[in-house]
Amino acid sequence: MSIDTSIESATLKQLQQTPIDNVLQIIDEGLVRLQTYRELYYRWERQQWRAQDIDFSGDRKQWEGMSQDERDMRMYGLSAFFQGEACVTDTLGPYVIAMPDEEMRIFATTQLVDEARHTVFFARFFNEVLDVDKEKLEDALAVAREYMNHHLKYILIDALSEVAGRIQREPGNMAHLVEGVTLYHVIVEGTMALAGQRSILDFYRMNDLFPAFRGGFTAVARDESRHVVFGVKFLREMIQQDAKHAVIVHNAVEKYVPTALEGISPGPEQVQMMLANGEDPWETPRYAQESLAKKLKVIGLSMKIPQIPGMST
Repeated sequence: MSIDTSIESATLKQLQQTPIDNVLQIIDEGLVRLQTYRELYYRWERQQWRAQDIDFSGDRKQWEGMSQDERDMRMYGLSAFFQGEACVTDTLGPYVIAMPDEEMRIFATTQLVDEARHTVFFARFFNEVLDVDKEKLEDALAVAREYMNHHLKYILIDALSEVAGRIQREPGNMAHLVEGVTLYHVIVEGTMALAGQRSILDFYRMNDLFPAFRGGFTAVARDESRHVVFGVKFLREMIQQDAKHAVIVHNAVEKYVPTALEGISPGPEQVQMMLANGEDPWETPRYAQESLAKKLKVIGLSMKIPQIPGMST
């Protein structure tokens, strides 16, 4: 397996023009030959970037020239990511402690740092570009939650917190950790987030929107490519060690994925509007399903991917 070195070493400026599919290809390549946890750690060392270095002044000028409808669309598209990054930051700590191997724990600590950086990146963007001028981060997140549907709130806030709580109370119970990694790394990051990032970054690049944000958000996707490969590797090893873990992964997919897919799907009014404009309203959830199927195959689980209500086949 050879990771694209140009993406590995790309600066935030260079990532502004990097097609998101080139970044997501890193995950597909990583699934062909799963790297060791130490190799994933070394990738983290090579791929550092700083949220404080980004100059959002150009993005701000674009925002000032947008209509209220355009602004609302941007808020609805990005708020779940802002809240989601905060939620995964808040809930990862118990995972680190519960990891059964030291190499796993070392990598998981790098992921915790990544999630905190992603949260700060979004906090800066919401404050400096989107006019969410709040002194406390919690207050800015409260604004973001107003733009989220209840499906996203359930997965990103309720479900992640509930599973993390169980891991924290019983860190030695591997069933909790297997369910948690399935939800966190495979469903939230590897299914929902990557599909949403692909849709947003493709649209922003085609329309030359928010170039500074594009660079940072593409760096976020590059970080998450490591996280997703880690989660797939962990679950594959857990199932190989004990076949009963396959049942836990299977049950978690059936429990969470329908709600997750519905959360990233357009509502009935949006579907009609997109069809009228000749657009495919199911492109993002379909990509998410295909992405999930690839990961489950590598994990060693054969199952039908849950469908979402109302989605055309």
